[in-house]
Amino acid sequence: MSSSSHASRDRSAPVPRPGPVRVWLAEGAATLVMLLAMTVLFRHLLHPEAWPARHLTSDTGRLLADAVASGAVVGGLVASPLGRISGAHMNPAVTVMLGAAGRLPLARLPLYVSAQLAGSLAGTALGRVLLGDPVAHPQVRYALLRPLLDEPPSLIGIGEAVGTAVLLAVVVRLARDPRLEAVAPATIGATLTVLIILTAPVAGGSLNPARQFGPWLMAGRPGPAWPYLAGPLAAAVVVGALARLLPTRGTTAPATPR
Repeated sequence: MSSSSHASRDRSAPVPRPGPVRVWLAEGAATLVMLLAMTVLFRHLLHPEAWPARHLTSDTGRLLADAVASGAVVGGLVASPLGRISGAHMNPAVTVMLGAAGRLPLARLPLYVSAQLAGSLAGTALGRVLLGDPVAHPQVRYALLRPLLDEPPSLIGIGEAVGTAVLLAVVVRLARDPRLEAVAPATIGATLTVLIILTAPVAGGSLNPARQFGPWLMAGRPGPAWPYLAGPLAAAVVVGALARLLPTRGTTAPATPR
């Protein structure tokens, strides 16, 4: 048999599916990096003695910096080697949506969600170790998100649900068309940036239970956490159920965050 025949056969062979341990480690590592990056960002963006915080004093400027940096980090992780192993969901809402849509085996949901929560806590704790006491400063609070406006928890939950639903709808669109795989990381990052800007005043702009989990625990569990859990997960179930009704198309499932 010719070498070209061997090459053709190799190219057509299916790519082995990563094992559960490898997926768990990759998903946990991606979420860890995301939370560590957010901890570093908030330490320099909000601590009163940090150079960026002294020169970027408006809420609008800080929100824009947070949104752009968050979108860039998430997009980069989706495109990274970690993303190619686990999909880099980094967000229980993404995982639940893909399960509800029939694009991820339900048996894998605990695997992904446990990795995301462990990575969230580990990333926040690592930020505390590396950056020291400034991370615990009341202005930084371990990168815990909170609305710019004083809103009731119910409105925060609604804002989180609406923003997450839009983000997940974009993920569904990307997942259904393999031709969009190359632009998926940038599209997800850009979408997240816009949604953070739009939802931060009312809800804080989390759109991801894992984004709040580690900071909330490390900060001593201040305030109710349920809006940041119930809102995104409710959106995940609804979007996933609607996606299941769509005609089958494509085979890939790009990931997202935040």
